[in-house]
This record gives sequence, C-alpha cells and structure tokens, in this order.
Amino acid sequence: MVYRFRVAYEDHEDVYRDIDIKASQTFSDLHYIIQQAISFDDSKQYSFFISDDYWRREQEISLDSKKEEKEKRNRSKKNEPPPK
Repeated sequence: MVYRFRVAYEDHEDVYRDIDIKASQTFSDLHYIIQQAISFDDSKQYSFFISDDYWRREQEISLDSKKEEKEKRNRSKKNEPPPK
C-alpha cells in the first residue's frame, strides 16, 4: 500500500509537493523524503500531528517521541525501570 501526502507551505499554498510513501516506511523516512523534495537540509527536528476531521491536533509524533518510544521498548525488553 502507498500513501500520498500533499506537503504545502502555510503561507504559500500554491507551492506544494505530492509525496508517496509506502505503508512500511516510518515517519523518519517521511521526514527525509519531504526534506529532499523541497531541498531543505536535515538540520531541524520534525513533528507530525495526527488531527481530527476539523484539523485539531490530537497527537504529536516527533523525533523525540520516537526516540523515547524506542528507549521504552528497549527498557521493557531488559525489564529496566523508566528513568527518574
């Protein structure tokens, strides 16, 4: 399965890129593909938002949250408590 996203500038809606990404790819992959499509360097962190039908942000997916998620999974595999 392939998903298509339209990436546009908030202030310039006439400037956009259509991005195709496979269901097996990650948000990090999507970030990289967007960076390449609009010729940005990869020097900034990213966030994606899951929104409802009215575009109200419900969940943020960011570089830090993915890192925390990975660390949490690694700790649970090792039966380690979370850091304080």
